Amino acid sequence: MSRALRGRTRDLIAVVVLLIAGLGATLLIVSQQKASLPSWIPILGDDFFELKAEFVPAQAVTPGQGQAIDISGIQVGKVGGVDLVDGRAVVRMEIEPKYASLIHPDASLLLRPKSGLADMVIEMDPGTSGPEIKENSTVPLANTKPQVNADEILATLDADTRNYLSLLLSGGAQGIGGKEKGLQASAALRRLEPTTRDIAKINTAVATRSRNLARVIHNFGLLAAELGRHDQQLGTFVDSSNAVFNSFAKQQSAIRASLGELPPTLRATKSALGNANELSLTLRSSLPGLIRSAAVLKPGLEATQRLFRDTTPPIRDQIRPFTRQVQKPVKHLVQGAKPLDQSVSGLKVALASLNFAVNELAYNPNSSVGNYLFYLGWLNHDLNSVYLNQDAYGPLRRGVILASCATATFGDSVAKGSASTVGHPFLRTLQLLTNFPTPQQACD
Repeated sequence: MSRALRGRTRDLIAVVVLLIAGLGATLLIVSQQKASLPSWIPILGDDFFELKAEFVPAQAVTPGQGQAIDISGIQVGKVGGVDLVDGRAVVRMEIEPKYASLIHPDASLLLRPKSGLADMVIEMDPGTSGPEIKENSTVPLANTKPQVNADEILATLDADTRNYLSLLLSGGAQGIGGKEKGLQASAALRRLEPTTRDIAKINTAVATRSRNLARVIHNFGLLAAELGRHDQQLGTFVDSSNAVFNSFAKQQSAIRASLGELPPTLRATKSALGNANELSLTLRSSLPGLIRSAAVLKPGLEATQRLFRDTTPPIRDQIRPFTRQVQKPVKHLVQGAKPLDQSVSGLKVALASLNFAVNELAYNPNSSVGNYLFYLGWLNHDLNSVYLNQDAYGPLRRGVILASCATATFGDSVAKGSASTVGHPFLRTLQLLTNFPTPQQACD
């Protein structure tokens, strides 16, 4: 290979340059063509919003030649294909995505030639009512109009009418007086197009009104004839209506009061409907989550049917008679339960106090000293030592009497008496029995 290319470098470079130039020319030609390439082709591919429309017929509509789809004279797409479906021509339109939001379901289409060579253009009225049209929707035949040629108009006329029309056109051409004035007349007629379109809408509305008026008059005649055949029932209806209106007149004050209550009622209803709306919005987001639970609950409920069938006889034949028999004892138990509840409540308080006392006795914050139960034994020992002596009248309590010198002197004078006072033998006996200190012992 290297030997074959040796000495032919210039030829190789020339061939490569020609290949690059040919590839560039091919890409340029393809990019300037009116035909569109699929969206999956990088760089050159286009993505369109596709619509379909039915026409009878779709004459001179040729896909691949970039025939335009116009809205108000602005190209928004082009013809992508034509198919025959059930005897009707279905034109596939490729709309640019940025204009798709302008088109509504009530859109109308008209085939018009752009030049004398029948280079067709589809004029689109995007419509106004309804939401945006969906992709791949079909505009029905009722919303499309084909191009009408002059020979089709002349074919509907007989020979004499065609001759007279030719004479009329020739006379009109002579009256206009030349090509320049003919162009002026044509421009003037084009300016009248909005007026004629509005007049057509007015005539359509008038025709619709005439049809509706004729229908109303016909229905009114039928109603009058029917009322004529039921004049007696009509008189009874009038009398009943009079009685009803008299009743309304008597209830004028009540009706006025009811109407006065109507505004707050409407406000409350409005608030309730608002809350119901919020509830419905909340339920809208939460109820779909319960669908899975409901689907799972169904087998569980079906499984419990057997349990209910098996437990129905015992409940009906055993538990229900038993409950009927124990109704009276249960009533008496209820009567006795109230006093028992009061007693139990008092006992609960007493046991709580006893529990508190026992807890206090057993409480030992310092283990080196001991709790109150430890000192309870000492208390028992001290009681036994205090009441150890007894006589015929029972135990005698021991005690310690502390007496000062003044107390001993005063007690001795009271018990013995003095020159001015009389002594007390009983106190003297107690003084001797208790070995109460004498003044000489206390004051030494």
